[in-house]
This record gives sequence, structure tokens and C-alpha cells, in this order.
Amino acid sequence: MPVRRRELPTWRDYDPEIGIPLPSGELDQATITEIFGPDMHCDDGNHVLRLMHYRRLSGSLIDIGVDFPKESGISSEMATKALGYIRTLDPAFDENEAGAVWAESEIMKVEQQYMARAERLGIYKRTDDSLPDEPQQSAGTSDIYGESALDKLRKANKARWMEEDRKKEEAKKQQEAERVAALKAEAKDNSPEVEAKEESGKIFSPFDEIALAQPTQKAWLEPVERKPWVKYYEEQATIIKDNKIPDLSTLRRLGPSALVLLAVLAGCWMLDETYNPPPRSARMFPDVPPAIATLGAITAINLAVFVAWRIPPLWRTMNKTFQVTAAYPFAIGTLGAQFSHQSFRHLFVNMVMLWPFGWILHDDVGRGTFLAVYLACGTVGTYGSLAFNVLAKRWMNYSFGSSTAVIGTMAAACLVRANNNVTVLGYEIPDITGLTVLGIIAGFEILRAWRGKNTRTDYPGHLSGLAAGVFAGFYVRYKTAATSMTRKEFTPAQFEESTN
Repeated sequence: MPVRRRELPTWRDYDPEIGIPLPSGELDQATITEIFGPDMHCDDGNHVLRLMHYRRLSGSLIDIGVDFPKESGISSEMATKALGYIRTLDPAFDENEAGAVWAESEIMKVEQQYMARAERLGIYKRTDDSLPDEPQQSAGTSDIYGESALDKLRKANKARWMEEDRKKEEAKKQQEAERVAALKAEAKDNSPEVEAKEESGKIFSPFDEIALAQPTQKAWLEPVERKPWVKYYEEQATIIKDNKIPDLSTLRRLGPSALVLLAVLAGCWMLDETYNPPPRSARMFPDVPPAIATLGAITAINLAVFVAWRIPPLWRTMNKTFQVTAAYPFAIGTLGAQFSHQSFRHLFVNMVMLWPFGWILHDDVGRGTFLAVYLACGTVGTYGSLAFNVLAKRWMNYSFGSSTAVIGTMAAACLVRANNNVTVLGYEIPDITGLTVLGIIAGFEILRAWRGKNTRTDYPGHLSGLAAGVFAGFYVRYKTAATSMTRKEFTPAQFEESTN
């Protein structure tokens, strides 16, 4: 059986936003500290090294250098230290040659861009045949200097690229042919009367009559540059101007937010103890159930903040109020971050999870206690995420979203109905108690945090919100049990006598 040889990956097979892994793999914290200093976390240091490794191998170092966007949090000093370490791994690598190859590829991209634009305007029309070869220099040419070294390098690079593309295309065709052959064999085994059809330039599925035409041309996306007025507000919204981590103590980063946390918890306790539902005549929407009105208001607030993130003049206020960054946290963000979403998918998932469990908790404990639990869990979860990132020195991490409040609400709702069946949107789920659902939720979150594959998920915030929800659920159960016991022990007459 012939063995296929797999080509080694080149820098073209990697994403410039992710970088190229080092030959030795991920470095440990001790090595990262030796390269960057004690303030750099292991994950952040390896990320910077991967990015600079890509720039060096691809040749883009000659064009981009060690500059990074402000929002990336990577300073030129970090990039320079990373580049110095990478150069020690392969001192013989020719950066000038790689830079020439990169410059040539960028020139070809610009040429293709203008050719595509000319085709759209009707100035130029591409033929179906392959592009003709460049005319060879004749012996009687008028150029007395002959072919330049740059022309020779360009032709050599072009030939190498064409050969690489040809090999990749052949490998893709071979893989596709093997896949189609496997599908044919499987289809014949299952239903011998079904046959696969093949035509030049098309792929037929053996299970239906749908033909997929193979693409004939490739394209690349031109980056869209922000408008000047948007750039102005973007610069105004930047809190850290020089991409340097502010020299703040742990107390300075966590202390003000802790005061906000205590104030919110005190307010939630007062809301739980003193809130009295208004009469039906005083409600804004008397025909709407209270649970729907409350959840609808929370959803509307989250949607309004989501829209506000799309308004550039509000960006500076949003950065201060509706997110928490470990490098330079603002205390008010501990409360506002739980209402903030920058993607519709993030907002949609959180609201879908909130409505069924929030409805259960609202109907069981009332509006005042529900809002107290929601706000307390969200604030505790956000502060837990901030504390974890500050203590772990993950200065580039920032957190926002209502996930902390939602998962806390889910935990409290399950504990309130620990021994009863769970009802979702009016439909009771048989043989599944609230304690069972809580165990599933907690196990799922702990497993995700332990595996830690999705680095974009705020696991410390989720677990902190979950713990706050469990505590709130126990508090509500204890308070309800104490109230019921008081009502059973005293009759109205006995209560009047005891008060007199």
C-alpha cells in the first residue's frame, strides 16, 4: 500500500492573529519571566512569542516591525524582547530574504487588486485560458543592462509560489477523489442501485442530484480602514495611551471595586427586606405578568447597552462603566459589566438561559428578592473575575456580560426547588428535581473550567456567580422556612398577646 508523504506546514498555513508555535513548544512561567520580566503571565508571553515568530518567518517584520494595535495590549518593548529571544533559536535565518519575499507578495496582491477593479469597471477582461508567460528577453533587446537581480528574484519567487499552489491543489484533488470514492463504496454497499455521477468541474453527491461547481478563482479581502471621525473617538476611548501596564498596587486595583461590591450587596439586602409589590392599578402594564415585565425590563437594558457599544462617542464611557479590565479597573464597572454585551450571540444566549430560570425564581420569591439575587450574583461574579485576573497578573484580560448574573439566578432557582420538579415556561419536567439540574449545571461549568479550552470564556466569573447563586438559594430557603415556622407557632391571638 503506497504511503503518502505529508508536506510540512509553512508560515502560509498559520493565522497572523494567532502566530506560529515555537519549535520547542509552549514556554513555562520561569522562562517567560526571564524574557519579559515578572509582570508577564505565561499565556500572554507565549502569545507574543507566537506573533513575533510569525512575523519573522513570513518576512512581515520588515514591513510591520514590532508595532501592534493599541487595543492588543502589546507594547513595542514586549515585542522587541520576544524578537530577541526568537532570534536566538535560529540565528542563521535570513530575515532580509524573507522580507524580500514578503514585499514581493504584497506587490502581487496590489496588482491583483487593481486588475480585479479594472475587471469590474470593464476596462480589462480576463480570458479563460491560463495567463501567458512573460515574454523572454530577446538577444536584440534594447536594454543594455540585461535582466536585473530584482526581476530574477521576482520570477524565482513566482515560480516557487506557483509550484507550491500546484502541489496543494493536487493534494486537495487527491483527497477529494478519495473522499468521493469512499462515498461511492459506502453508497453501493447500502443501496447498489444508486450511482455517483461525475462531470468535469463538478462534484455530484451519491445521495442526491445536487452538483457543486468547483471555484475557479481565488480572492482576498481588502481591510477596511476606519473613518477619521471614528478614529478620533477610538483614541479618546483608549484608557492606557502608551500600552504600558499602570504601576498600581493590588489594593488599588481591588479596593474600590470591593467597596462597590459591598454597597451593592447592602442594597440588595435592603431590596429583599423592604420591597412591597405595587397594586395592580399602579403598574405600568397591569395585564402583563410581573415575571414577564421584570425579565423584559432586564432584557431591554441589556439590549440598550448592546446598541450603545455601536455608538463611537459613547466608547470612552462604555469602557469605564460597562467592563472590567485587570490592568486599570474602574469600580463602577463591577456593577455595570453584568449588563454589557458586544456581540448579539453573547446577548442572545444569556437571555435565552435567563428567561426560563428567572421566571421560576421570580414566581417563587417575588420581584424584590429576584432582583436582589440577580444583581448580587452578577456583581459577585464580576468581582471574582477581576480578583482572579489581578492576582494571576493577567493584565490583558477583561470581562463583561450577564453570564455571572444568569448562572447565579439559575443556581438559586434550582435550590429553591431542590426537592420539586422544575417547571420551564409553564411546562413541568417530570422526575427531574432542582437539585439534579443544579448538579448538572455545576458539573458542566467545573468541567469546562478544568479543561479550559475556550480561553474567551470567563470561568472565574462563572464559578463566582454560581457560588453566589448557591448562597442566595440557601438564604432564601432558610428565610422561607423561618417565616413559615413563625406563622405556625403563633396564632393571631397569641401574637397580639406577645406584642402587648
